[in-house]
Amino acid sequence: METHVVLTVGAILLCGGVLGLLVVRLSNPFLRGLTWLGAAYAVGAAGAGILSLRSKFGGVYTLMFTQVFFLLAFVLLHVCFVELLERRAQLPRLGLGLLVVQVLAFGVFFRQVYVWNLCLICLGVLVTLQALQSAALLWREGRGGLAAPARSSMVLLILFAGYNVFRIIVVLCVGVPLDYRQPSPLETLTAIVFLGTSLGLGFGVFWMTSAEIRVTLEKLANTDPLTKVANRRCFETWCERELERSARTGDKFSLILLDLDHFKLINDRYGHATGDAALCLVASRLQHNLRAIDLLGRWGGEEFVALLPGADQDAAQQVAQRLRTCVELLSMSSLRISRSGLTDELRLTVSVGVTTYRGTNDTLTSLFSRCDRALYAAKASGRNRIVSSSTESRSFTESLRSLS
Repeated sequence: METHVVLTVGAILLCGGVLGLLVVRLSNPFLRGLTWLGAAYAVGAAGAGILSLRSKFGGVYTLMFTQVFFLLAFVLLHVCFVELLERRAQLPRLGLGLLVVQVLAFGVFFRQVYVWNLCLICLGVLVTLQALQSAALLWREGRGGLAAPARSSMVLLILFAGYNVFRIIVVLCVGVPLDYRQPSPLETLTAIVFLGTSLGLGFGVFWMTSAEIRVTLEKLANTDPLTKVANRRCFETWCERELERSARTGDKFSLILLDLDHFKLINDRYGHATGDAALCLVASRLQHNLRAIDLLGRWGGEEFVALLPGADQDAAQQVAQRLRTCVELLSMSSLRISRSGLTDELRLTVSVGVTTYRGTNDTLTSLFSRCDRALYAAKASGRNRIVSSSTESRSFTESLRSLS
């Protein structure tokens, strides 16, 4: 197959890709990266089209334009990856510098006898550098949902860079025909590799885009919209998993249920906006005082719940005490409300119930039931205190006795 045939087919495919991307982008303006991918395809199609007609146009300027277009296409692909992974487009400093080097190099090679070979070597080096920069960007992507498509595109870019190194070596050792009308298997293979890499990277972009949408939807489904911690459904799912794991291994885990004391009075006195701000501040402070492996969730209203994997009763008691103290010492200066020339500073406290997994007879229902009874005992015994499920009956009895 002759090189110009491959280039013509490639230009047609890339033009079709541009039209498809345009339709997708217009139908869903929230998809990131597709605009830059479409621009890369358009530039690549222009370069392939011009190069396929080189036998008609001829001239070294045609060579310059095609070389710049091919390099620019990969620079735009890099911007596409940046927008996808970092959520905003950035100025591609390295890419722009490579384009400047490409133009300046052409000015140096312009009057050389082997201008075609020199330009091929220069383009190979510059495109390799750009591909490796994109591969390094994709390597840093560690988010679970995007890791697989990012790694796949990274591998493709590394293979593409490797081929360019191979091509540079061949051109240095053997060269290519100076007459572009002569068949050149190396250039035909190069056209196929460039086209295949472009289409493969386009597929990678779509894969990353769909993965990003899935991750976002999962996050929205599992996160409390106000406090940004796990919602009740997500928390119960994680508890079920921990319960199954503990049933297999015999490891302990604990639950902590926290309820803000007299929170209704805050809403009634200062309004729900202040109450919401207080909930967000408490959630942030609780999260800060938990381990990385612990999970904090909003159980409902002003109740929060924490899952402590691997924590026995004593460890859970220590964590509960730390959480109770951090709320009691919470600085609420940002929530001060001015009333009649005076400033009221809100004071928040929490009542805490603690329970620990007791064995294979435990269920999620029994765990939360014990934890809820312990919390009720903490409230009945004066609030701003901790009661564990092992002592909840005694604490509740004592509180009733004191009331009588």
